[in-house]
Amino acid sequence: MWVDIPGVLGRGYRTFLYNHIAQLQPDIVIMMNSGFGDGIQYDVSYAWPSDLVAIERGVPPEVGYPKYRTIEGKEYYLPGEVCDPIGENWFFVPGDKPRPDEELLNILQSCRNRGVNLLLDVPPDKHGLIPEETVQALLRLRKNAAL
Repeated sequence: MWVDIPGVLGRGYRTFLYNHIAQLQPDIVIMMNSGFGDGIQYDVSYAWPSDLVAIERGVPPEVGYPKYRTIEGKEYYLPGEVCDPIGENWFFVPGDKPRPDEELLNILQSCRNRGVNLLLDVPPDKHGLIPEETVQALLRLRKNAAL
């Protein structure tokens, strides 16, 4: 489950929300979106608790990022997740085209090589449909990545 802009919730409510969701769905993965970054820095006061570290609109450096973090005296495994839209916008905007095939493949390969998940945002149009141009870009990505 993705919780966007968690800092506005405050630490107490974030903790309550995290625990409540985890109680209802024990196998769920919860991410308090920490926003832009390369996965190296993590703002506990803004995005804790969380099961993932958000890496928004970028990839971790080639040397990697810390997958284990000590938070309030305890060590936690916090894998990274790259969050990026297929085009320029998170939401459907007429005329927003998918990125070039080479760029999408580079993002995917960088994520695989650096051990992070990729959440590729694919916004539906105002009718709830994925535009054909986007579908074709995804099919080419699958082919180019040999998936």
